[in-house]
Amino acid sequence: MTMYGLRHPLLARTAAGTALTALLAGIPAVLLIFFWPIDLPTLDDLATPGEPIVIRTLLLATVWICWALFAFAVTVELVGTVRAQRSQVRLPFQRLAAYLITTITVAATAPIAAPRALIPAAAVTLDVSDHAPAAEPDQQEGRQPYVTYVVQPRDTLWTIAEQQLGDPMRYRDIIALNQGRTLTDGQPFTRGEWLQPGCVLRLPADAGKPEHARPRTHTVASGETLWGISEQHLGKGTRYKKIFKLNRGRPQPGGARLTDPDVLEPGWRLILPRHGHDAQKAKPVHRRTLTQHVIKTALYPADHHPAHPATTGASSPRPVAEPGSCRSTPSPAPPAPAPAAADVVVLPQGGMMALSFASGVAVALAATRLHRRRRLPAPSIDEPISVLTPEPQHPAVRALEQAHRQANPETEPDFDLVSSAFEIDPPVTLKAGTRDDKPVYLTLSGLNLALTGPGADDCIRATVLDLLTQADAYRADVIIPIPDAERWFGDTITTLIDHLPGLRLTTTLDEAINHLEEQLLSRRVILQDYEADDIHQLRQAEPGEPLPALLLAASSPDGHPYLSNLLTMATNLGIGAVLAGHSPSGTTCELDQTHHITEATGPLAADLRDATLFHLPPEAATSVLHTLATGNGLPTDHPEQPADLPIPSPSTTPQPVRFTLLGEPAIDVRGTPVDLSKRTKALELFVLLALHPKGLDREEICEHLWPDLEETLAGYRFHAALKDLRIALRDASAPDDKKAHFIERAGKTYRIEAQHIHIDLWTFHQALADARTATTEQAKLAALETAATLCRGPLTRGLKYDWLDQDHRWPLTIASVKALLQLGALHERAGHHERALETYDQACALDPDMESATRSAIRLLTTLGRTDEARQHARHLKTRLNALGATPSPETQTVLQQLNAPRNAPRML
Repeated sequence: MTMYGLRHPLLARTAAGTALTALLAGIPAVLLIFFWPIDLPTLDDLATPGEPIVIRTLLLATVWICWALFAFAVTVELVGTVRAQRSQVRLPFQRLAAYLITTITVAATAPIAAPRALIPAAAVTLDVSDHAPAAEPDQQEGRQPYVTYVVQPRDTLWTIAEQQLGDPMRYRDIIALNQGRTLTDGQPFTRGEWLQPGCVLRLPADAGKPEHARPRTHTVASGETLWGISEQHLGKGTRYKKIFKLNRGRPQPGGARLTDPDVLEPGWRLILPRHGHDAQKAKPVHRRTLTQHVIKTALYPADHHPAHPATTGASSPRPVAEPGSCRSTPSPAPPAPAPAAADVVVLPQGGMMALSFASGVAVALAATRLHRRRRLPAPSIDEPISVLTPEPQHPAVRALEQAHRQANPETEPDFDLVSSAFEIDPPVTLKAGTRDDKPVYLTLSGLNLALTGPGADDCIRATVLDLLTQADAYRADVIIPIPDAERWFGDTITTLIDHLPGLRLTTTLDEAINHLEEQLLSRRVILQDYEADDIHQLRQAEPGEPLPALLLAASSPDGHPYLSNLLTMATNLGIGAVLAGHSPSGTTCELDQTHHITEATGPLAADLRDATLFHLPPEAATSVLHTLATGNGLPTDHPEQPADLPIPSPSTTPQPVRFTLLGEPAIDVRGTPVDLSKRTKALELFVLLALHPKGLDREEICEHLWPDLEETLAGYRFHAALKDLRIALRDASAPDDKKAHFIERAGKTYRIEAQHIHIDLWTFHQALADARTATTEQAKLAALETAATLCRGPLTRGLKYDWLDQDHRWPLTIASVKALLQLGALHERAGHHERALETYDQACALDPDMESATRSAIRLLTTLGRTDEARQHARHLKTRLNALGATPSPETQTVLQQLNAPRNAPRML
């Protein structure tokens, strides 16, 4: 049975309640009305089991037993729900019982819990110092010491006693201290009434002491085992798995981690379950919620702040806020690495994002280039080969990639960047923005954040795209109603959906909430099946379970009570929401046009107020979204346009300087090497001018080499680099060559003197031009051979310039591989198989990810009967594809099938 179609809370609760009542009361009623009394079989009847009376009795007994088990399972689940504690008992029919009860609690908050709408449930810190609770014993005589506690949403006396006193049965002590008191809402405290959030209760003086608030630890001694530690602290050795789950993967002294329950090192500190042999052998409970309670001591005045840090490990003690205005902080579990203030990228046309987001965009760009190169077909013999113009980038995308490169000077090749970026751990926090030059992180589980004001849409775009950069391998899912998606990202988003993993578009907000409800119910069942307390623990215990971080982004101008209720129930399930509008029970932030939060209300208000949130304007967000789609295989529609260099006329005299750009960069003057490794900007200037034979003016050069410097200072740097380059070349030149400028100036343009400097890149472009205009196959073969001799590697291997890869290196690599494949095809048609194989191998070495090169080599080797070599190429290709999580193209799969097909005998050509 399912309640998924019933989105209205009253209908869902009614359906689940009806089903539960029918099972609990309907089954015994039918049995008692129609089958009572039961006619028990005699001994003679039992001698013949096929007798109808025997079968009937067995069936009735089976039904009664099943009903009793189900009723007991319902009782167990009800107790667990009331106590806000996962049941440790496992019974038949318990999943059905849990499902029905969960549906009821999702639809409506249990009456014994504090209603959430009255006070927001915030992430706040415990503030109890070792010296705080009380005075000396002699000062306490004649009066009853106590501490006060501010009631939080969904609190019960049982949970307060369990969490603050260490024993849920001590709820009677709380009743004794508060019976008949007038609470802050003006009503007297009575044992049976609801606890209103914001009310202040008196607790025994030992509430919140370290033994209750701080997790117990055990330092491993030599020869100890988890079994023995479990016997000592938990009463049974069989409970060692509880300790292992709590500590698996935690860093230990010395840097090691607990990964094997049989391997312990002396000196390791293990966290123990909260309740064990020392507390009535109660089962351990490890909940990770957004609500931690605030305590203050009645013996201190309201404005007093203890001088020492809180025992919970908070960085500083916090005073207790007035009821209804508790100070809040993002949930600290699990912790997220906090970037430095400099880890922010400000975009040229508006927008601000985290540097980690820039890294995600850089990975998408690398994946786009890889996908394009992998699927390029081999050129035909008659196809003209040219270096193509790169696809233009939006300024925001280019700025993000450049920021990633500047933060990572040792930039990896595309293959390494994409393969190393693969992760399976879902994100647990959202990067929200900065405040006081410090990052602001928000825990995703249970997040209920609403943004309003002129800058709200830009911030929601940033949040959605930040999660989508982490959505591979089922790490994150973002749900957006189509009207909101089109408003934030444009009408084209619906055409990109197949290439944006993790993005789910729904027709309406109700449909999106329905999906959230399905996920909440299913995740609760999965947690129960795996005996996990929260989604983080489950992901650690079972990494293969697809449980992505789930975020709803939608418009909700006036709030949505049912959605708020769902998010309240999802505090440990990895589900959250960011809304455009208001949230009655969550956090609502007002943003101005600069995306600065001017006003905030709700649980996270204190930590978000005065923060500046990350944001993206519409055009930048659309370009980033398109980049993510192309990184996931969306074909690009950029028209191919040749970008061949305008080669200067060949020099009629010998050129003393030779500049090698293809492969390892090298400069020599009449055979003497020139080292520019210590004159880095002079070398970069030389490379830049070699890629622009017609020359560039000073402003264009400074824009490439010093984009962040003021114009005058950049001009000084340019002239200094030009002097370094000329001096280095003149010092290595013969006396007759020292009069050369090497870099000449014509008006405002600076260019290389072609009569003094030979550049292999220019020769390569000339060879491609000769191949395109060749009138005979022999002439084309000769021109391509010239190009092949120059293909010694990628452009300026080892040099890392921001402007080089996208604009020059990869377009040239693609043209080089295509020229080699065309040359190999010509040799293959002429019967020169060995030379064709050499050319194909050269193409594979130049770009091992271009399937057409490897496919050509495998096909020819298979034809020649050299299957071992062909299989070696195939294994190498499959290894790289597996590292990328990609599959071979249909053309490659056909060649591989031919390779693996049974053959009677190798063909000898």
